[in-house]
Amino acid sequence: PITSGSGRLELAEWLTRPDNPLTARVMVNRIWQHHFGEGIVATPSNFGKLGARPSHPELLDYLADQFMRSGWSIKAMHRLMLLSATYQQSCENGKSNEDPENRLLNRMNRRRLEAEAVRDSLLAVAGRLDRTAGGLAVRDFNLPRRTVYLMTIRSDRSGFAPLFDTADSTAPVDRRTVSTVAPQALFLMNNPFILEQTK
Repeated sequence: PITSGSGRLELAEWLTRPDNPLTARVMVNRIWQHHFGEGIVATPSNFGKLGARPSHPELLDYLADQFMRSGWSIKAMHRLMLLSATYQQSCENGKSNEDPENRLLNRMNRRRLEAEAVRDSLLAVAGRLDRTAGGLAVRDFNLPRRTVYLMTIRSDRSGFAPLFDTADSTAPVDRRTVSTVAPQALFLMNNPFILEQTK
């Protein structure tokens, strides 16, 4: 029971108690999903009875325990995952008939670049990427500022970002959609900004 204050501190303490591993499991699952494309629990927003079961429950528990032991350090968790033999595997499948969905993690899954990385890599290769950290968001797509600093206009679902499957800013998104449609290729072949970078 909360006897004084707003209850935010008590809620934070309850969420991060060592005997409540759910918070740590959810966080490490999201980090795993970011690096591997698929979470240990395939339904990152539903760890309940209707959600998917963990593909590797012992691994999930181990990572959650390490996360709590590191003082909830996200940086330490990134380091642990990225230095693992699992992350450093090739994406080639030498055993094509065995485990086609890669549930046993015997190879790295192929992944597409996200919209931000596509735009930033074009600017970087052209030698125009503005790597300045911090500052205000910009509206002009043609500026060489990193894509993370482009302003998101919720009512505008046209243009580069939605075309290349950025997260919908009007709703919670546990994973981005992945689409392959003709307008993506047409944008990359005809957009003046893209053509300027390729020149």
